[in-house]
Amino acid sequence: MQLRNLNIKIAIYSPNWIGDAVMALPFIQLLKEKNPQAELNIVCKDWVSAVFKNNRSVNQIIPIPQDSINSFSGTIRIGLKLRSEKFDLFYTLTDSIRSAIILWLSGARVRVGYDTQMRSLFLTDYKISPLQSIHRSYKYLSLIEPGVLTQNIPEISLSTFEKDWAKKEMRKLGLNSPIALAPFSVANNRTLQNNILDKWIKNTKNSYLIFGSYNDIEKSNNLIKFCKSDNIKSICGKYSLRQSIALIYFCKYTLATDSGLGHLSAALGTPTISFFGVGNIAVTAPIGKKNSIIKHCTTCLGDFCEKNGQGTSCIKKISKEDIENAVIKIIDQ
Repeated sequence: MQLRNLNIKIAIYSPNWIGDAVMALPFIQLLKEKNPQAELNIVCKDWVSAVFKNNRSVNQIIPIPQDSINSFSGTIRIGLKLRSEKFDLFYTLTDSIRSAIILWLSGARVRVGYDTQMRSLFLTDYKISPLQSIHRSYKYLSLIEPGVLTQNIPEISLSTFEKDWAKKEMRKLGLNSPIALAPFSVANNRTLQNNILDKWIKNTKNSYLIFGSYNDIEKSNNLIKFCKSDNIKSICGKYSLRQSIALIYFCKYTLATDSGLGHLSAALGTPTISFFGVGNIAVTAPIGKKNSIIKHCTTCLGDFCEKNGQGTSCIKKISKEDIENAVIKIIDQ
């Protein structure tokens, strides 16, 4: 959508999860392309703000602390606080009623989003939510132009300072181009099991670096104990998300679950192998120039599995060579 005044002030209410925020990057880029003189502002939960830092299309990031929006009164305070920004156009990329209320309270002249959860009461321009399952990035893009096709892919930019810091930090860790592991997920049925990872790590000269949050520290320690290897280290909970992004940039490649870290790795251009079990590839697969998806069965049914030949691979049979061949393919693309 374009307003007559080219120097408009646009806001985007970001998705709340890291992977979804990464999938919103093509939307931000296209919006800037269509409104090159506009000021673009990202309103987001504080934990995803690192996704948008140094983005050349973004003028300002307005982070929202999680505890400030957990209540109805907090939602009202955030919406009223945004009035001082005097937004001309405000998009919401989430489907929640809360985000639509914030848009309404902000006083933005034009408020755009999908018509979920009776949100049309708070939006000036609401769109019908797609009936068919489409990739989430295209769902976001359709708010700008229905059916739009773009070659834009998510891109995360690092500053020279961030790159220099990551190089020095890798040296402190005693690592040179390690393989990034992002094996954990908030859902157990999306997490790569220790015995599977051990098979890939065993008898290799490569070094591995486990990425994750503070909540993943115990799981990463258990993985290291299980593998009984000196070539695997964990930095779970040690660095900020932005610092972790910079470190992933200098990894040889990434092995990831269906997770936010997998999306970040692909957007950085680091070769990324993403393992999907219960996730829907058509909707949430990472997008990147050096990205490969392996769809595997979950939950494992062992000898009783009847899923062979249905577009999935038995994760127990995926070898280290299979992974390395996949990495070579995406590097050569």
